Amino acid sequence: MKTIEFVDPTETHNLISPWSKPKPATFDDRVLKPEYQVRHLRFAEGSTWFRILPTIKPSMFAWCMPLQVLNYPGGRFLHPRSLNRGAKSAFDHAYQWLRENNPGALYSKANITGIRLLTDRKCLCWVLLEEEEGVTARLLLESDYDSSRGGVAGLGQLIWRATRDVDETGTIATNAIDSNAGVLVMVEKKMGKGAKFPSYSVRLGRQPAPIAPMLEKMDPKEREVLTPIENVVHVPSADEEWEFLAKVMAQEHVDKIRASVT
Repeated sequence: MKTIEFVDPTETHNLISPWSKPKPATFDDRVLKPEYQVRHLRFAEGSTWFRILPTIKPSMFAWCMPLQVLNYPGGRFLHPRSLNRGAKSAFDHAYQWLRENNPGALYSKANITGIRLLTDRKCLCWVLLEEEEGVTARLLLESDYDSSRGGVAGLGQLIWRATRDVDETGTIATNAIDSNAGVLVMVEKKMGKGAKFPSYSVRLGRQPAPIAPMLEKMDPKEREVLTPIENVVHVPSADEEWEFLAKVMAQEHVDKIRASVT
């Protein structure tokens, strides 16, 4: 006779309402330091106006910091060459190792299910928004893909292009970043019916939006958050990088690669 076993009704999962919605999976975004992650600007559908901040001294970057970002299932992190041009990542060592030992395992157009160890271009900058609670500081972190390989340019690239738009003489039409003469930037996000991904458009305002009056409207504690842009990113340790790599390929291969470079 078939034996039927029942789950103990005191187990946790049995106490959850069957009508409860499952908790959404969280994306492990390690690009920003934990204390700055809540400042990541996420665009809602419709129009969002903001003011880009000029470079905060003594930053070594212009107002927009170019980033190289590596991805793993469920998360992403900063490639160290974003701050140090010659730096290498555990993913670089793995890419070289696979090219020499198992090139067929790497991602390519012919092998879209392969292991992807290449970076994505992002841009990062400080922006100010007028919100109900006053002027707040946010971090704009968006794709800097330039559409050179096909497809649509990333939002970060569209914003960059808007600030570099030239007039008929070849001169930049509006210095959108200038502390006094700069203007607001508008991003419009649309989600077409049946579309999997939103579309974005960017345009510049026409009236000067000086930074000083906006800073005066900010709570003093809010102003204290502003810092050179490179201070907000999280540079992972070597151990973290190898841990992330183990989410992309077998641990035994990770151990072998790490042993070959240390």
